[in-house]
Amino acid sequence: MRGTWPLPVELANPQTGALNCPVNFRKRSLLLPTIALAVLAAGCRSTPKPWRPEKLGVLGILGKQWQGRPIEPSATFADVAYGTDARHRLDFFQAPGEGPRPLYVFFHGGGFSVGDKWGLRSDVIRAFHARGISVASCNYRLAQSGPLPQPLHDGARAIQFLRSKASEWKIDPQRVAAGGHSAGGLMALWLATHDDLANPTSDDPIARQSTRLTCAATSDAPTNLDATVVFGWFGVNNLKEYPSTKDCFAIQSLDELTHPHVIALARRCSPYYHVSADDAPVFLSHTRAKDPVTERTRPNSWVHHALFGLKLQEKMRAAGVECVVHYKHGPIPENYKDGVDFVAQKFGLK
Repeated sequence: MRGTWPLPVELANPQTGALNCPVNFRKRSLLLPTIALAVLAAGCRSTPKPWRPEKLGVLGILGKQWQGRPIEPSATFADVAYGTDARHRLDFFQAPGEGPRPLYVFFHGGGFSVGDKWGLRSDVIRAFHARGISVASCNYRLAQSGPLPQPLHDGARAIQFLRSKASEWKIDPQRVAAGGHSAGGLMALWLATHDDLANPTSDDPIARQSTRLTCAATSDAPTNLDATVVFGWFGVNNLKEYPSTKDCFAIQSLDELTHPHVIALARRCSPYYHVSADDAPVFLSHTRAKDPVTERTRPNSWVHHALFGLKLQEKMRAAGVECVVHYKHGPIPENYKDGVDFVAQKFGLK
């Protein structure tokens, strides 16, 4: 029949990805794209993608109803207040099993300007439950209501609140990990590297709880908010403005990013500047490749760049702390399948 071509037995070896040639197409113009698709398919079978625990970011921008409440499993306790603000809410998903369970605490992404706790993927909750790990997903105050470090301290308060519920919710307070996507990932890494924020003499029993973590597992997290240093990392004089930058630092112009008090605030809120030998081990996943960055690179691309993970890894390794980085087209971690596996192993679970 005109326009048809003989079917090949196999375009590529599924184990090696090598092409089985010759491939006889009558439509020679289709040869290259067909081969490309076959090689891509073979590669997808053998190369694990970087871990992403959050749903697609556009859903967070559209609003929580687009994300959809996790229903399988449904929350054991939903919309629990851990503070006084309307955004101080969390969902808790209790893992099956006897006795206190270790806990993974998730903070959503959204550049500190949008997002919701419903963004955590249900299959990630199920994966943690399969390893006997309970999960909490948290909201926090956004930059429109106040600049940094406000949301970071909200994250610390959520950790303290959950530890205060250890007996009631069957949580092992000695095995608490955190993670998140993008801005939420920065929050988790900040907690993993920051000194303990517990106040032993406080009249508030929750404030007396520790904020320290066993480990952290994040995706697409920036690790340094100091623009004067980040520009140098990327070898540029400027970068396209990230939408929430002015709200995060309470500034009117990007020129203020070089002001000493803004640099000081940026460093106080950056995991990169809190690294020390007693920090928790971390797993950083970056879903983008380590592509070159120019002054025309889109904000959503450079702010999630793998270089943030690699720079933190360099500093943590120098301090003797484990830091695993997996990015698109980068080396595959040898000992960990993904963020869930990393957390489970750090908890001493199989």
